[in-house]
Amino acid sequence: MILRTVLAVGLAGVAGTLANALAAVVFVSPGLWVLAAAPGRYAVAILLAVAVPAIYALLPGAWGAAAALAFLTLAPSLLAKLVLGTFAAWPVVLALNFVYALAALVTYRLVLGNRAAEDR
Repeated sequence: MILRTVLAVGLAGVAGTLANALAAVVFVSPGLWVLAAAPGRYAVAILLAVAVPAIYALLPGAWGAAAALAFLTLAPSLLAKLVLGTFAAWPVVLALNFVYALAALVTYRLVLGNRAAEDR
């Protein structure tokens, strides 16, 4: 079960990053396709996704999903604006990171199936 959780977290980070880059290309600028080729973005995305199993352990079910979605939206947004100095407006950053969060969470749940909430 641990190996499956590690796989779920890794795939969630990758899927979320790809979805985020695609959304940036479609809704912001076609030149942002380079976001999909930045290895550091994948590392940060996977590190953020590591919190998902812990969130589900504390808050199983729908509450856990809502908390994970909020965390995966807010944490990278704060990181982008306050640490990395992203010039995009807050609504754009939050929207793009919501895409990351949603894709990451859906991928995590698909890989783990019904055991996502039971992973402790």
